[in-house]
Amino acid sequence: MMCAMAYTVPELPYPYEALEPHISADTMRFHHDKHHQAYVDKANAALDGTGLEDADPRDVLSRLTEYPPDKRDAVTNNVGGHYNHTLFWESMTPGGATQPARDGKLAGAIRETFGSFAGCKETIKEAALSQFGSGWAWLVSDGYRVLIVTTSNQDCPISDDLEPLLGIDVWEHAYYLDYEHRRPDYIDAWLKVVNWDVVEQRYAAAPVPEVADILQRLVTVCSVERRFGEVTMDEARQHSTELKALAGWGPMAKVGAIARGWSDLAVNMQKRKAATVADLDPGIVEKAAIELWIVPPNRSMV
Repeated sequence: MMCAMAYTVPELPYPYEALEPHISADTMRFHHDKHHQAYVDKANAALDGTGLEDADPRDVLSRLTEYPPDKRDAVTNNVGGHYNHTLFWESMTPGGATQPARDGKLAGAIRETFGSFAGCKETIKEAALSQFGSGWAWLVSDGYRVLIVTTSNQDCPISDDLEPLLGIDVWEHAYYLDYEHRRPDYIDAWLKVVNWDVVEQRYAAAPVPEVADILQRLVTVCSVERRFGEVTMDEARQHSTELKALAGWGPMAKVGAIARGWSDLAVNMQKRKAATVADLDPGIVEKAAIELWIVPPNRSMV
């Protein structure tokens, strides 16, 4: 739907009335046919003459600083409006896919950040209610974890190097015909039609750090040199114990932080039933490598 061509409004993947009683056919027609079309028309006009008329919206939104100041706001608002709304339509389904698969990676990431799926939904609602004026609340991935952020107007998380997984539109045009000023009621209703199957697919496809080099790096664990990717949970835990015994003594005063890093790594491996570090998600591998100074912060990998 968002391929390289002059932008067009995508067809809804369901009939206008399919989301009733939660979102009415009148709201869907008004929101999709009128508002989204306006963003598309203005986006095409804003990109005219930039040389990027056919650019993928994701590329445009990740390069906003390259646009002249007199065009930047129009590009941000209208290409963002087109991208955000396209993701929004695809994020809903009649009846809703009520939650992610309990044993899936997205469910695990949600539990790690929010404690439970219920906690995730409550945080989405709180974020959506906290957005003053027009904007969005998003479930995003930063490559390491999932988290919830808000954006104003039609700003998109892509511009902040975040991968949008799910976004709720809290502009009044998204709900006023059905709920008037009652944004909390709209949010509760919207959460009943979220297509979590689609959100899971986005999470599976989200960019992750390249960690092949990290996994091959040599580390000394329990007095034995081996590749980081081959380290087991028991070795990480034992190495943490040995380092804790050294912490606090003269030049070893900062060893405690490294010991905690190995302990955290062992906990992550246990949670995910990972036999070795190589079995962990790439984001966790990179984060652990930075905490353990296997890859020092802000150093490029060579």
